[in-house]
Amino acid sequence: MFYGSHHISTAHKGLAAIGCVALIAGASAACGTVQQAGAAAKVQNAVEKLGEQKAVTATVSFDATADQIWTAMKGSDGFTQDTAKMLAGLHAKLGLSSDKPLKDAAAAKDAKGAASDTSSFSFQLSSDAEGKQNLIEVRSVGKKMYLRADVKALTALGGAAKGGDHPPLDQLIPKADELPSSLGVVKDALAGKWISIDPTAFADLGKTLGGDKGLGKSPLPVPMPGASSLDAKTQQQLLDAVKSAVAHNAKFTDKGSSNGVDHVTMTVPAGQTAKELAKGFAPLEKQIPGFKAPDVSKVPAKDLAVDLSIKDGMLSGIGLDVSQLDEKAHGKLPLVIGLQGGSDQVTAPAGARVLTPQDLMGLFMFGAMNMKDPSA
Repeated sequence: MFYGSHHISTAHKGLAAIGCVALIAGASAACGTVQQAGAAAKVQNAVEKLGEQKAVTATVSFDATADQIWTAMKGSDGFTQDTAKMLAGLHAKLGLSSDKPLKDAAAAKDAKGAASDTSSFSFQLSSDAEGKQNLIEVRSVGKKMYLRADVKALTALGGAAKGGDHPPLDQLIPKADELPSSLGVVKDALAGKWISIDPTAFADLGKTLGGDKGLGKSPLPVPMPGASSLDAKTQQQLLDAVKSAVAHNAKFTDKGSSNGVDHVTMTVPAGQTAKELAKGFAPLEKQIPGFKAPDVSKVPAKDLAVDLSIKDGMLSGIGLDVSQLDEKAHGKLPLVIGLQGGSDQVTAPAGARVLTPQDLMGLFMFGAMNMKDPSA
């Protein structure tokens, strides 16, 4: 979206790794040795209890000040103190809910035996811990996607990350009031109001524009609703690849309890696990347009430690020092994820107007006629 340089790549590595932890923990806990059986069983039970919930909320952020992030990442290409301040303020919140326990949602079938996942999800990115300064919110409920964004703040954030700006949007935002009435839903989107999208309609547009590569040229600061989606079979292949890569490598160490929270450290050999993961992902390159197995040549051959927190028998937190994934880091860069089971269900927002492919094409035509070429 707006990440591109080395330091943001490091954050992405951390987010990707931490997103797999619950799966890794559940798959590998059953493979623990006798010495670590107690810790492994504790983690396995904690993951299973989380999966028994019908709704789970996760919060993700760096547990570090701007100065601490700057100390850890200074010297990386394009990294500035403004970038450190931006990363310190970013907070993501993800929600997942279903009408059945989440562990059973992905396996749900319809009357014809086809996959019938009834789960809903939400994603919120904000520039403050309280979630009041929202940059973007996305919800998927039923077969519709809902979106609202602070376009100006989001593009400014992207400029800070890249050290540049977004000329098309810089010109478009001031001209929003000049949009014709037929593009009222576009005005709503630029004003930060909720809009709804039918992903199927945009999938057809994506095919017309040449697939995922064609979609990549959108001037909007969020991914255009895409042509490609992962069916249940492909999702299972991805999960199986992760399980196969890490299940027999993970080790667990019980770190005791503090203030009613149990702590367990999970250790995985990063280099070996990454190689196995890349090998498992390789067959998917032919199935998923634009997908490439990860380049693991630079993954350090050392152990990766992940801290797991368990409260009331349920997995409640995951901590990862992202600097473990980057040999250029000069200090710790802790990324934390908090998990809450039994949270509110994800629901569709009220009053969202429908954005169609025709609206987007109309926006492109308006831009072509009213915006100057920034390279001229």
